[in-house]
Amino acid sequence: MKERAPVRTATAAMASNEHADALDAAVSAWITARMTTGSAATSRRPTRAVAVDGKSLRGARRRHLTTPGGHDGDTGNTNGTEPVHLLAAIDHTTGVVLAQTDVHGKTNEITRFRPLLHGVDLAGHVVTADALHTQRDHATFLVTEKNAHYLLIVKRTQNGS
Repeated sequence: MKERAPVRTATAAMASNEHADALDAAVSAWITARMTTGSAATSRRPTRAVAVDGKSLRGARRRHLTTPGGHDGDTGNTNGTEPVHLLAAIDHTTGVVLAQTDVHGKTNEITRFRPLLHGVDLAGHVVTADALHTQRDHATFLVTEKNAHYLLIVKRTQNGS
């Protein structure tokens, strides 16, 4: 049977807020499966470097509930919107986004680190991240649960806890 592209309404429904994470996961898994390289002569997987980084999307805003009177007590924003902020895992070599997750206004990148990397195969690969992610919990997660290596930035202002 000939494969056809989904109709516009189906694509829009998949990209809606309710299904955005599932769509991201499916597309990331599909891309990752096609990126796998190697030949029968080599059983060793190539080492991949994966960058974890967060970005606010320029010009993209989302509606959110505000307190009575239309004032958002968290940000001081009075127009009922907040910037869209994503946390992504990106292949250093190809620039392909392996996974991404929304960082909602009531959370932060630190709490979204594990969920972002949960479905990504990192065994034997190196994960890089900025100083925000230099957390013992993140390092332990990468080494013990994901069997990965890490390169995290330490700033002079961070304490040793």
